[in-house]
Amino acid sequence: MSRHRYPICPTTGKVRFRECKDVKLALRRADRDRSRARLNEVACCRRETQGYMCSDCHGWHLTSQPARSVRLVPVVPVARAVHVKNLTAHIPGPAAEAMRRIATATGLRAGVAA
Repeated sequence: MSRHRYPICPTTGKVRFRECKDVKLALRRADRDRSRARLNEVACCRRETQGYMCSDCHGWHLTSQPARSVRLVPVVPVARAVHVKNLTAHIPGPAAEAMRRIATATGLRAGVAA
């Protein structure tokens, strides 16, 4: 039996939090640990900056990766092709899927910005 308070995701190997509020508390703890380390002028290994929902285990995980930008490109038929500027939006982790659904419903195509 594991002594860990939270189970481990079998796919990612990361700590699995049950609810978003648990992630918020863990992020607050990480921020507090980083602040204490700065005050004491010591190194801190806590790098987590945001949480996201795992599509495999349907739990929440922490990550230190920055949020990815999604570029929205209007889908225009070839016969009526007009020049339209690409729209770029900064979308944080869990909101990305919702934004993709909105883009699909409105006729825009979502692609990850390079």
